[in-house]
Amino acid sequence: MKFSRRTFLQCSALTAISLLTERRFPPSTAFASSGTASGNYYLAHRKELTDDFASTLEGVRQFLSPELGNARVQDITQKALGRFENLLPNLPDVGGDRNPDTEFIPIAAWYVALHEPMLAAGKTPEDIGKLIYDLNLYSLRSYPPAQARAVQEKLFSPAGLAGLRNWTTWTQKRELGANWVAYFVEKDGQDFDYGINYTECGLVKYCKSQGVPELAPYICLNDFPKSRTLGTGLRRSKTIANGDGFCKKKKKKDRPVIQDWSTEIAGIRERH
Repeated sequence: MKFSRRTFLQCSALTAISLLTERRFPPSTAFASSGTASGNYYLAHRKELTDDFASTLEGVRQFLSPELGNARVQDITQKALGRFENLLPNLPDVGGDRNPDTEFIPIAAWYVALHEPMLAAGKTPEDIGKLIYDLNLYSLRSYPPAQARAVQEKLFSPAGLAGLRNWTTWTQKRELGANWVAYFVEKDGQDFDYGINYTECGLVKYCKSQGVPELAPYICLNDFPKSRTLGTGLRRSKTIANGDGFCKKKKKKDRPVIQDWSTEIAGIRERH
């Protein structure tokens, strides 16, 4: 299968690194205010963010056309792109370019934008989640191992861990209501190299604000293939999106990742 894309992995970030690019860890003072010099982060990056989604929709067309036909899939993707463009100016402020997790909010808007046209075509929130998850897996097949190792090394470096500590400390100030709130967990010397406990999730807040909280668990599932590719050894025992009230994530360098869609989907179905 061939398609032109800067797919799901190429424009989103999680607690320590961008999914396909090295994440920046600014000093704690960089978290002092939100937005960009021009005011609205999302409008300042409108073209880039819209192009990212348009490229992903090309993948959607390739995946869905054999089942639904070209005309129907064209209608889905056109409506989704229009919906995303309407959502973009009002996406919640979580710190703009001063918060690396800002990049997750437009990703959540992808799911929201696809929701109505996919449901109109007889699909479910689970179908949307599986579609983007599979596009994620497809993209990861071509991720350069040397680049993955470089990202891994930076993440587990003293500077990388210090950046995470700074970020979690900033979130605890709760300066922005739409933001995550996270706590850094120091390594235990054996089971994990570091952990992050979340008591509030920006993705869950956004999905709830759009009336589609059922989409949030599927966004979170993409943590696992990313971690497998980068060798960060993610284990997650609780998830806010699944109704647990908090998230518990622990990472250990080069540990096998044993969770994925197949291990988690039954629990999501049961709760949603």
